[in-house]
Amino acid sequence: MKLRILFYTAIEGELGSLSNAVRSVHREYGPLVEVLAYAKRDLTGPEKQAELLDTVPCCHLVILHLMGGPDSLPSFDRVTALAREQAIPLAVLPSAGDDTRALLGLSNLSEEDYRLVRLYVCYGGEENLKNLLIWSINRYLKKFYPVPEPKPLPWEGLYYPGCQSEAQAAALLEEKLKEGKPVVGILFYQSYRVTGNTGFVDELINQIENQGGVALPVFLYATRNDELGSRGIAWVVENYFSRQGRPLVDVVVNTLMFAQTMATPTFSRVEEKDLYLRLGVPLIKAIISVASRSEWENSQQGLGPLDVVMSVALPEFDGDLITVPVATREELERDPLTGAAPIKYVPVAERMQKVASLALRWARLRRKPNREKKVAIILHNYPPRNDRIGNAFGLDTPASVHRLLLAMREAGYQVEDLPPDGTALMEKILAGLTNERGWLEPRELERRAVARVEKGTYREWFSAFPENSQEHLERDWGPPPGEVFYYGDHLLVPGIFLGNVFLGVQPPRGFLEDPSKIYHSPDLSPPHHYLAYYRWLRDVFQADIVFHIGKHGSLEWLPGKGVGLSAACFPDLAINDLPHVYPYIVNNPGEGTQAKRRSHACIIDHLVPVMTRAGSYDELAEIEVILKEYNEAKMMDASRLPSLHNLIWEKVALTHLDRDLKITREAAEKDWEDFLEHLHSYLHEIKDTLIRDGLHILGQPPAGEALVEMLLALTRLPNGPVPSLREQVAGIKGFNYEALLSNPGYFDPDRGRTYGEMLDEIDNLARRLLEAFVNGGYTVDEAPFIVQKLLGKQNEEICRVLEYAVNTLVPALAATKQELDNCLNALAGGFVPPGPSGAPTRGMADILPTGRNFYSVDPQAVPSRAAWQVGCSLADALLERYRQEKGTYPGSVGIVVWATSNMRTGGDDIAQALYLMGVRPVWDEKSGRIKGLAVIPLEELGRPRIDVTIRASGMFRDAFLNVIHLIDQAVEMVANLDEPEDLNFVAAHVRQEVAEKVAQGINPEQAREEALWRIFSDPPGCYGAGVSNLITARNWRDEKDLGEVYVTWGGYAYSRRSFGKDARPAFRQRLALVEATVKNEDTREIDMYDSDDFYSYHGGMVAAVKAIKGEPPMSFSGDSSDPARVRVRTLDEETRHIFRARVLNPKWIESMKRHGYKGAGDLSHLVEVAFGWDATAGVLEDWLYEALAHKYALDPSMQDWFKEVNPWALQNIVEHLLEAIERGMWQAAPEMNEALRELYLEIEGELEARTE
Repeated sequence: MKLRILFYTAIEGELGSLSNAVRSVHREYGPLVEVLAYAKRDLTGPEKQAELLDTVPCCHLVILHLMGGPDSLPSFDRVTALAREQAIPLAVLPSAGDDTRALLGLSNLSEEDYRLVRLYVCYGGEENLKNLLIWSINRYLKKFYPVPEPKPLPWEGLYYPGCQSEAQAAALLEEKLKEGKPVVGILFYQSYRVTGNTGFVDELINQIENQGGVALPVFLYATRNDELGSRGIAWVVENYFSRQGRPLVDVVVNTLMFAQTMATPTFSRVEEKDLYLRLGVPLIKAIISVASRSEWENSQQGLGPLDVVMSVALPEFDGDLITVPVATREELERDPLTGAAPIKYVPVAERMQKVASLALRWARLRRKPNREKKVAIILHNYPPRNDRIGNAFGLDTPASVHRLLLAMREAGYQVEDLPPDGTALMEKILAGLTNERGWLEPRELERRAVARVEKGTYREWFSAFPENSQEHLERDWGPPPGEVFYYGDHLLVPGIFLGNVFLGVQPPRGFLEDPSKIYHSPDLSPPHHYLAYYRWLRDVFQADIVFHIGKHGSLEWLPGKGVGLSAACFPDLAINDLPHVYPYIVNNPGEGTQAKRRSHACIIDHLVPVMTRAGSYDELAEIEVILKEYNEAKMMDASRLPSLHNLIWEKVALTHLDRDLKITREAAEKDWEDFLEHLHSYLHEIKDTLIRDGLHILGQPPAGEALVEMLLALTRLPNGPVPSLREQVAGIKGFNYEALLSNPGYFDPDRGRTYGEMLDEIDNLARRLLEAFVNGGYTVDEAPFIVQKLLGKQNEEICRVLEYAVNTLVPALAATKQELDNCLNALAGGFVPPGPSGAPTRGMADILPTGRNFYSVDPQAVPSRAAWQVGCSLADALLERYRQEKGTYPGSVGIVVWATSNMRTGGDDIAQALYLMGVRPVWDEKSGRIKGLAVIPLEELGRPRIDVTIRASGMFRDAFLNVIHLIDQAVEMVANLDEPEDLNFVAAHVRQEVAEKVAQGINPEQAREEALWRIFSDPPGCYGAGVSNLITARNWRDEKDLGEVYVTWGGYAYSRRSFGKDARPAFRQRLALVEATVKNEDTREIDMYDSDDFYSYHGGMVAAVKAIKGEPPMSFSGDSSDPARVRVRTLDEETRHIFRARVLNPKWIESMKRHGYKGAGDLSHLVEVAFGWDATAGVLEDWLYEALAHKYALDPSMQDWFKEVNPWALQNIVEHLLEAIERGMWQAAPEMNEALRELYLEIEGELEARTE
């Protein structure tokens, strides 16, 4: 009789040892045992899963080695149930993090037998697996061969190629450490050593040593397990990488997967949180890909969803600096004895060389004296004009860089000729060569250049580029060195030297240098000059480290693989192996993550600007006063009502509020009191909106009144278990907070005030409570006294909020100074600790303090349960608004989906899309990860299933490919339902399209696949929507041009079967069905007038739909800045809301004026974005243009200010206002047109004079 064992493993590395063990048993004992081995990758399809189930009854023993619980075996429940039904011995075995006791309960072995089987497998290696087979022969064939107990192998230890023992490796490494070279620690799994899968480790050691370093490789079992004897990562790092409390290594290269030191939302294994912080050296993530070399090389995406989760997203929670694949998993020849194909990790030598070089550059930062270090600081500049140098959202870049340079000088860096402040620093930069070259003659450009790259030098660099990169560059820009920034046989370098610091301006990306390419080349390579600039930084200036300042530049958006870049990817070609530090706003995890993953950036997140209540101003404040007088007159002096009545309407018409409220005087008169209630509610909604109070300065905490404002904003919403301060104050005053918020215009006759006035009182009381601690010198112990004094009674919940504000938020905000501290820490080759990201004023104040290397989310937990609730509310509100306008449901909704907002919210947009189709996620109860989908029955849904077309950003595609697959699965599930077409628009549209395609001769299978496409994005490796490039280049005529570019850049289908398939006709067909569009905004820390991406993606969709259908869709903006109270506005409503709350608000304008050059540049950008929104979606009425012109351009004091701090900004503002007139977008009065033209000529003359 032959013993037959079914051996399933989710840990594929042990298959080689298993094969060797079977051969060894056969040699010594004959063919007494047959092993049928299956790996997880073998069970991807239903046929293989059925084969596995058919195998179970034929076996005498079933061993299932899991990783991550039962979900790691497809059909787990059926396999185990079948084994138990057939009374077949079953051992369900754990790996790290699994619940051993629970898995024992799923097995049917005795405890002793289970113990032995578990230890043989978990200890692993050929010898233990061989003994498992012998033990099984004895146990089930009644043999009596001698068999040792399971033998523990070292769980952790030093490793060096060729050494036979740890003692030998330790002695050898000790000698190497005496050489005084930079030391690179290497972490790799014990299982690789046990299975002999260490070839890639050997190559990494070789690369480090060849480049002048010492490698200190350590293998380990990452989880501490006292029963097995593994000490875990905390012990390993402390005992192997440090000595006497000091680091023995200068940097660590980490090849481990998952997060090792922090609890992620879905990964519960936790070691000591501050492990790497205590060690204090950079942590470099070298990716060991689960894909093969050919799969990775041929993939336009780079890394698949599994790699992104295990080797990118989760390691970011540890503070890893993400690099590239250094080894790939190769499947060896299938073993005829076991039926399994062992795997081997094979090094990617060139990528290994890059990671080793990067690690050693970080290591040398720890050893090189500060006075000798060369530092490059790069300012973003898009569009490449003089008004926008140092563009970084929410950051006063000149002041921040100046503070950084001062701190560097104090720390011993050679910073020379530093101007006295940020303003003078900008003047110095502007006096040199910048990207704006139109004002200067070629000879003057050459004179101003800080450096030059000889044509021959660049050609040498170019010749070393990968061949396909060379071809791409020559296709786009001609032979090297091209024409961009090429003068007098040189490529010119813009910037200035400040001692050993180069302060430069990021080179032009290229689309504005050749606008014709916008129409057909979303994959446009950077100009030759761009790559020459970065290579000059590395090889000529010899920078030790590069800083990019603020959100965001162009480097991380260059064409190439999405994640896991190759040497031919343009971000990799540019940044090469330079250590890269990137101060970045904390509320933008998506775009910051892009920099982390495509340019190995160490993020140092910075605080958002102080948020403050918009308040009331100018005519709006006057109307509020009149409304108050009207209410008082109703109670005290009715004779005044007629005159106040007329005055109110006069002011409403004068300020165009009738347009906002969509009401005529005739309609208002029909129910005057109802009109007044709506008017008052609208004014209060504007007044109560949070807006930014100026810009943040790196490392500068809010203080005084700014601190009070920030605390008010941070405590406005609940923060986890800590309640809302405003809501608690409302309660103690006897107000119904929900009623006040839902209808602030309601006049309460009993209290003689509107609900809005009561909200004002609540806000004022909340402010006074916080002021008592910030400015009044009180301590948190005195909170009960302050509450009693100000509110007239005690309240434990208010004291709890105040304690949170004083003991948690105030210290967290004070710690903002660590933004600069960690910049210096990174310069010194230190470890920048990880931290969460998000919008702090959206009930996420616990993400503070800033100054950390932020992480985002686990992609497999999107959408979260919380996001599902918000997404459903957004969907309901959207449909309700559409029905109010149209009286029916939309058949199809176009949704713009970005990575950033979904990282902040956990997937609100995804939840909305799923719920519109009538599908809900199914979550794993323990981990919170999505494990499936369920169709919501029509009876429960209560409405039709709405079709969706999603335009996803390129970053979303890279970060959330698993979510794209989830949505694609939902579309197919809904399309397959047998439901009436008027209740299932998805199925109706799919059936119709399939029929049309089949009639055209397309085979039914292909027709159905194409008809199911619902997720569209950029071509693989490309980013953006193209529309903003076209508008900025002024290279368009009408919405047809804009729509054409929108389809060209975004018409690539993504599904479970297609990755970036050119599907532009299908995209047009989907857009032709779209009746409503939406993009949701989840925070007021940023709005749709802050960036051209907003109008490029959403406005571009509106323009494309209009161009294709001949009429615009209904277009909406979802507002979940308060997740418990979502709102949906039309785009023109949201435009007017933003204009009234922020854009035209003197409070905001004055706050920006405090920041001089940068504030002016941001105002310039705002006008440009407003123009883009009107060009794409037609949302600016004439009075808004007029208001912009008066507030920003024609006001004499504003003109004087612009001319003093940033005259280029004023020029750009006037230029865009004139373009709006010329294109017929604004029907301006002749005198307005004339005034703007005169102003433009005046500024142009002044700017020409500056260059002479």
